[in-house]
Amino acid sequence: MRHLIKFYIIAFISISTSCQKVLDTKPTDFLSPLNYYNTAEELQNGLNGVYNVLGSKTLYGRDILYGFYAQSDEEAFNIWLSSGALAYCFYQYTASTPEVGTFWASLYTGINGANTLLANINKPNMPEAQREKIKGEALFLRGYYYFLLVTNFGDVPLITTPSNSVTDVNIKRSPVKEVYEQILSDMTTAEKLLQNQKVTTLGYSGKVTKTAVQGILARVCLQMAGYPLLDKAKYNDAKAWSYKVITSEEHQLNPDYSNIFIKLAKDEYDVKESIWEVEFYGYGIGGIDETNQATGPFIGILCSDEKVGYSSGRVNATKKLFDSYEVINPASTATIRPTLDLRRDWNCANYNYGTTTTAKYTAVTNPWLMNAGKWRREYELSPMGKVNGMNITLLRYSDILLMYAEAANEVYSMPTDSAYTAINLVRRRGYGKVLNGNVVKTIAVTAQGTGYTTAPVVTITGGAPSLNATATAVISAGKVTAINVVTNGKNYQGIPTITLTGGGGTGAVATAILSNMNDADIPLGLNKEDFFDLIVDERSRELCFEGYRRPDLLRWGKFVSMMESYASYAKGAGAPAVAYRAAESITTRNLLMPIPSKEITLNKLLTQNPGW
Repeated sequence: MRHLIKFYIIAFISISTSCQKVLDTKPTDFLSPLNYYNTAEELQNGLNGVYNVLGSKTLYGRDILYGFYAQSDEEAFNIWLSSGALAYCFYQYTASTPEVGTFWASLYTGINGANTLLANINKPNMPEAQREKIKGEALFLRGYYYFLLVTNFGDVPLITTPSNSVTDVNIKRSPVKEVYEQILSDMTTAEKLLQNQKVTTLGYSGKVTKTAVQGILARVCLQMAGYPLLDKAKYNDAKAWSYKVITSEEHQLNPDYSNIFIKLAKDEYDVKESIWEVEFYGYGIGGIDETNQATGPFIGILCSDEKVGYSSGRVNATKKLFDSYEVINPASTATIRPTLDLRRDWNCANYNYGTTTTAKYTAVTNPWLMNAGKWRREYELSPMGKVNGMNITLLRYSDILLMYAEAANEVYSMPTDSAYTAINLVRRRGYGKVLNGNVVKTIAVTAQGTGYTTAPVVTITGGAPSLNATATAVISAGKVTAINVVTNGKNYQGIPTITLTGGGGTGAVATAILSNMNDADIPLGLNKEDFFDLIVDERSRELCFEGYRRPDLLRWGKFVSMMESYASYAKGAGAPAVAYRAAESITTRNLLMPIPSKEITLNKLLTQNPGW
C-alpha cells in the first residue's frame, strides 16, 4: 500500500546486507551498530528493517497463510504436485524442509534486528517522545516474532541482546512459559510507550499502535490460557485487553463485510475495522520486491487473465465451512440453499474465471470446488502480474469482539450479556443488518391456484424499501408450488405485497416474510459449553483463511481430533482426495513444527521436538 513508500521499504541495517536505493535510503554492504544509530532517522531506519521481516515471503508474504496455515477443516489446497514441491503446505515437512528453516531464521532475523535497535535506542540526541514510540514498536515486534516462534515450535532460544558473535551460537531452548513471560513483558511495556499512537490519528494501519498492542495481547493471553500452558487465569487478562480496545472509541465494524477486503484490493485503509496490517507494495517491478504472493495471487479466485487479476486459486473452501453458514430453510433440497449470512458467498466463491488467457466467468455450485473468495483481485485498480501489493490484515475489530466473547464466557463460566452483545455485533454485520436492514427473507405460497402453463411473473411492491426484492415462481401440474427469492432487497419498513400475473392460470396467492434484526442473534440461555461451541464455529465463519484456524484449534486442544474428524467427514461428503490429504497425515507430532536440522547442527544445545 501507499504508506509503505513513506514508511516501510528498507533493508536491515543491523546485519550484513545490501539494498537498492529506495527514496532517501542509501545502500551499503554493511552497517555496524558502532557507527550507526546516531540520529533519529537512522533509528527509524532500523525499526523499518524490523517491520520488513513481516512481509518476507517466508512469513506473511507467502508461507504463513499459503503454506503452514492453509490446511484445516475450513480450507484445503486443490492441487498436489507430483514432485511434492508443495508438501510443506500439507504438513508433510521434515526438519530439513527449506521452508521450515527459513521460517525460523526469518523470525530470529526480526528478533535480532529489534535487539540491535533496542541496544542502541539511547544513542541519538532526539525528542524523547519519538524515542519512546520507536522503542515501543520495536519491543512489540520482538514480542510478536517470539509469539510466532513459541506457538509453532514450542520451547525456543530466548535471546534479548544483539547476536554479534559467529562462534557463540550454542544457546539452549527456553521453556514455553519463560518465552511467554518475555512476550508479555515486551508487549505490556510497548503498550505504555504507545499510549499516544493511535491508528485513527495516523490514518493507516501499517504501524503498531496502542490498540494493536492491546488486541494482540488479548490474543497472546488466550493462547496462554489454552494448550500447552493451560494458564486459565489468562482468560481474565484476555478479557481485559480486548475490552480496552472495545472501549477505546477507536474502532467499529465496517457495516459491509465484503468492503473490508475490497478496500485492501483497492489500496485503501479501513482503520476502524483493520487495526494492524502487514504492508506490501507494487508488482515486483524495478528490482524491488515488496510484493504479496499469498492473498490474491495464490489464495484467490482462479483467473489467468492478468487484466482481470491473475490468481492460481490454489486454496479452496471446504464444504464443512460452506455448510456452517445458517440457511433460511434447512429442509430445502436445493443444491445451494439460500442464506441471509452474506459472508458465505463472499468467502466461498461461487464462480471463477477459468484458466484461459481471456477471463470467462464460470459459475461453481459444488462447495468443494469453490475457491477461497475473500481476496478478489478483480477489485484492484490496476491488476498486473502474478504478485500484488495488497496488504494483509493481522488484527481486525471483529476478532477483538469474538476474543472478548470467548474470554468472558470462560471467566464467568457462562456467557454474559456483554459476550452475547459482542458476538451478535459480528453476526449482525455478517447478515447485513446495518447495511441492508430488514429484507424479504422468504415468500410463502398460501394458495397454489390452478391452470398455470408457465410460471407467472412475480411483482413485489410496497413496504418502503430502499431497494426492491425480486423473485421467480415455480409451477408443477398447473399450480404455483414455490416462489424463490432472487434478491432480498434492502431496508423494508413494512411487509410488501406479492402479485402474481400471467402464466395462464388463476388463484395463486403468496405472502412475503421479512427478516428482522434478531435473525442473526444466537439463542439466549446457552450454557458455557454450548456458547463455546458457537464461538468455535463463528470464528471460522468470520475469520476463515486469515491464519487463525490452526492456532485456535491448537490452543483449544482440538487440532488433531478436528483434523481426524474432518478427514472422515470429507471422505463421506464427496471431497476430492486432495481436500483431505493434509488432514490424513496429522498426528500428535504436528502440535509443533520440527526444529530446523540446520539450526541443530549449528547450535549444539538445541534439541528436537517429539516425533521429528
